[in-house]
Amino acid sequence: MRGGLVSWIAFIGLLGGLFCGCSGGGDSAVGATETPGSASREARAESAEPTAAPEDPPSEAPARPEPPAEPPAPLARARVLLIVLGDYPRDTLDAVETALRTELEVDVERIEDVPLPREAYYPPRRRYRADRLLTFLNGHLEGEPRTTRVLGLTAVDISTTKGRHRDWGVFGLGELGGRSCVISSYRLSERGRRSDELVTFRVATTAVHEVGHTLGLEHCTDPLGVMRDAEGSIRTVDTSDGRLGEYCRRRIEETAPRVLPYRDAANAP
Repeated sequence: MRGGLVSWIAFIGLLGGLFCGCSGGGDSAVGATETPGSASREARAESAEPTAAPEDPPSEAPARPEPPAEPPAPLARARVLLIVLGDYPRDTLDAVETALRTELEVDVERIEDVPLPREAYYPPRRRYRADRLLTFLNGHLEGEPRTTRVLGLTAVDISTTKGRHRDWGVFGLGELGGRSCVISSYRLSERGRRSDELVTFRVATTAVHEVGHTLGLEHCTDPLGVMRDAEGSIRTVDTSDGRLGEYCRRRIEETAPRVLPYRDAANAP
């Protein structure tokens, strides 16, 4: 009986040793060793990841279009100084300035009024000699470039010598190819006056005519042209359209080309 008990105890002890060896050794084996085929599976998993495609080089930004070129600055044929001689109707000055800029394409500058010169007065006819007024006006051009002209405006009667007439009353007088000219509103206002608008048109048209002479324009035969010779008749002025005729428009490009920058581009026609 005692021998049988010993045998059982020995058998149970043997089983306990077997179980203890499996539990301790199993933990160590699992943590230290790889199962067969695990490395190859990881390799296959790494190789199975998609390869990133090479990035395209950055595209060049489209070139910006060049800004449009600025138009050339407008040029004038000349600079015209407006000088009032003595008393003068101011309501026509704006019209004179606009007509000169528009039709002759000149820059216009108003300067300070001056008294009528005594030396230009002609006592026998109680009026002023236009040729002497031109001499007086030329004195205001000292130091000015050749592209500068001067226009005197007066309300008194003016005259000059014409043919056999020693003292011929005129609407205005200008130096052909010169630099000075003068106009008078006296006869333009008194003859056949119908309205203030008509007088303003007469004065502005006469101003364009006389300044046109200083720019090299002679009289033309265009029946409506502003450069037609008035021949002492106010009707010639009234029937003018105030514009240069075709011949004079071509001619002025030769005698007075546009070479002078405007002092202010807003003054360009």
